This record gives sequence, structure tokens and C-alpha cells, in this order.
Amino acid sequence: MHADHLPLNRLERIMSRHGVELSRKTMCDWMASSADLLRPLYELMTALVLQSRVIHTDDTTLPVQDASRDTLRKGSLWVYLGDRTHAYNVFAFTASRKRDGPQTFLEKYLGYLQADAFSGYDGIFANDLVYEVACWAHATRAAGA
Repeated sequence: MHADHLPLNRLERIMSRHGVELSRKTMCDWMASSADLLRPLYELMTALVLQSRVIHTDDTTLPVQDASRDTLRKGSLWVYLGDRTHAYNVFAFTASRKRDGPQTFLEKYLGYLQADAFSGYDGIFANDLVYEVACWAHATRAAGA
């Protein structure tokens, strides 16, 4: 379902058309249980990525439902890519695009961080333990290439 980008409400309707009554709550429970079971693997992958000499990071904003609002708000899904010897991709969700997301994830990291010019990284680079590596994709985009 994730490979096909199928949200649970669509999957529920698809299953219903095939005569399978599968509630969204049941699927939510399955996903939560899967996340609990996979947490040790995620934590291991995170630890390995943080051992990288170089980490590349970027984020993608996505709409998030909020019961306290009538409109969607923006959350962020951050990716952290390890180097060649720690070749893992770890994702971390934050409820907003504030600097506390990468600062929390990278709080014990020492090395080189390749990222865009998002001001949220400035505090990470200020400690002189993490070195800023410019992102060529954004540099060429800014230059009009």
C-alpha cells in the first residue's frame, strides 16, 4: 500500500469493492503495531546514520490534519542519508518545519552535514562540531541552471 501511495481510506474502499470489510481503525492498529515492532530497527539505522562522516538531509512538507483546526497545517518529513559505509536512509516526521526537528535528530552528530540553506540548520553549524557542506542542487537552481 505504501509503494502505491494508498491512504487507508482508499484501501478501505478498494477492499470493500472486493467484498472484504476491513475497517480503517483495524488498518490503523496494524500500522501502529508494525511501527512498534520496527522501532528497534529504526533506532539501529538512526544510530548507524549518525556514525556517518557525511550526512545529507532535506525535508518535504506535507499536509497534516489537525482536529483543532478547520484547515490542514504543514508538517515535515525529514530524510537523513548516511555515507557509503553507513548507507541507510532514515526518515523523521515533525509536526512543523521548525529547526527543532533537525536539531533534535542531529544533537549528538559530529561530521559534515550537506543541506540546503534552510535557516533551521544554522544552530547546528554554530557549534563548530558539524561542518556545513553546500547543496549543489540548490546552488544550480538559484543560479538559473
